[in-house]
Amino acid sequence: MRRMLSDLRCPDCKVRKLYCFCAEIPDIRLQTRVLILMHTSEEVLPSNTARLVVKALSNSEIRIRGRKDRPMSAEGFFPDGRRSLLLYPSAHAAELNAEYVAGLREPVTLIVPDGNWRRTRKFVRRDPALVGIPHVKLPAGYPSEYRLRRQPDESGLCTLEAVARAVGLLESRDAQVRLEELLRVMVERTLLPRGGRRGDVCSFRGIE
Repeated sequence: MRRMLSDLRCPDCKVRKLYCFCAEIPDIRLQTRVLILMHTSEEVLPSNTARLVVKALSNSEIRIRGRKDRPMSAEGFFPDGRRSLLLYPSAHAAELNAEYVAGLREPVTLIVPDGNWRRTRKFVRRDPALVGIPHVKLPAGYPSEYRLRRQPDESGLCTLEAVARAVGLLESRDAQVRLEELLRVMVERTLLPRGGRRGDVCSFRGIE
């Protein structure tokens, strides 16, 4: 049954081939580099939005964490000539706003954990590769438009939304708008064959 369902889906955008939206994925080129640290449990989920980030943003990459046989590489976490920031709403995270961005003197490498709240909280607290990277969080904003997983609270965002809002503040409002439109298309095409039903997998605060 899983093989049959897989054959029905587009291998790139992960929705039913009838509703494929690959032709609507934008090609966005930014100075900001986005490095997504995806938990291995998210790899097989069609509702994951991080893969759309790397399809739309040329200067982005996914690294898989949580595999027992293949540890995640930390290469590039502290690149020369760039400022690394971890998008994670910890208690000591600085708000990513216009004042904060004005104080940045180098292009940013934005590191974004991707996974549920429990796994990501444990990962951020324990992984030595993340020590010394400043935490930033998004300002309060409009509610999420992601309707494929139930959020644990009203402020929850999926990864694509979080990245969109972050790059909108860091560099390009136009990029934010295009990424948010991509999310709307994904949600619409995913829900069409479901008759509008919403999934019951929880996202965590701020990031999918």
